[in-house]
Amino acid sequence: MLHRSSRRTTIENVRHYFTKIGPGNTLAPPLLGEQRLGEPVLAGFFRAVRLPEIRDHNREQRPRFSYQAIDLYRWAQGELEGFAINLAQGVLRILEPTGAMYEMERDLFEKTVGPTPNKDDVPKLVPVRIVQEERITHIPTILTQINANRRLSSSTFKEITGDFGLGLAIDYVLFKGGLLEQYPRSTPETRTVDHLLQCLGTNELITLVARLLQEHGLYVPAPNGGFVKNIDLFACNDRPREIELEGLRVPGRSAFRSGAITLQVRDSAQETRPEVSPEVDYLIQLNAETDTSESARVLNRDWIEKMLRRSPRTRGYLDRLLRWVPFAGSIIRGLEAPGPSDRSAAVPGPPQER
Repeated sequence: MLHRSSRRTTIENVRHYFTKIGPGNTLAPPLLGEQRLGEPVLAGFFRAVRLPEIRDHNREQRPRFSYQAIDLYRWAQGELEGFAINLAQGVLRILEPTGAMYEMERDLFEKTVGPTPNKDDVPKLVPVRIVQEERITHIPTILTQINANRRLSSSTFKEITGDFGLGLAIDYVLFKGGLLEQYPRSTPETRTVDHLLQCLGTNELITLVARLLQEHGLYVPAPNGGFVKNIDLFACNDRPREIELEGLRVPGRSAFRSGAITLQVRDSAQETRPEVSPEVDYLIQLNAETDTSESARVLNRDWIEKMLRRSPRTRGYLDRLLRWVPFAGSIIRGLEAPGPSDRSAAVPGPPQER
């Protein structure tokens, strides 16, 4: 559902803010859905801090309360431009402020809306307009996982920065709703395989690796979904000979047992030279540094790109998966030709047994 905004965000001021209303977003339905206060409202809980402290804080000094309270206040005042993003009960809502922040005493808030997180909370409320709503089934997977994003999940109101894929997914929703005239993050510098892979949700990246392995003759059971510590995938080789895929080696079947390896799959992480957990044979991390040794156990985005060049069926899967990305088609078509450094490896289908 689309509600027309009173403004259209421009490239110069496009910002996105994650917002969570109460523990686990439990207060989003009564405040944004049911609108128990007579209009859609954002609520921030910053313990006993009062509004004058937020309004009159000295910007040269660190406040004793959360910077998020100041940002929410400034956003309500129009000092910070951009949209707030809230995902609750399967509905993504895009919000813009319509009035200044005000306070409500805790007893009245709990009587009208619901319980506050802490006994000394003085709820800070910001009236908003819902400029766009989307069911969770019609947004990119990486955006459906926003509440699990570790950098954001504990926040009340926080600017979304440093995550290209998540930012582009929000741009897509805004563009689809007519709130953006173009994708500001889609530039010639960002139309690369690297940026394309950053648009995958965590489970999508794991599934992509599984499909690459399957296309080349390995049996890969369903992803473990976090139920086995550190291990995302098992890959099994039912052939008598070893299968080698761009440095990833899976031993052959022996004594009626399949050869098997364990894999952990990560997107970008702060540590680019990660240690591999003892129970893991290979770690695939998008931004890991390249290890050229024969015994390398850490693979990166380059491994995925080389494998995609050899895997037409998985390229088709990726094309469908990321068709919301404006530059996905051209990038994936470019993978149909061998890269300059791996032409000899660009042979589709499983490796031939020797």
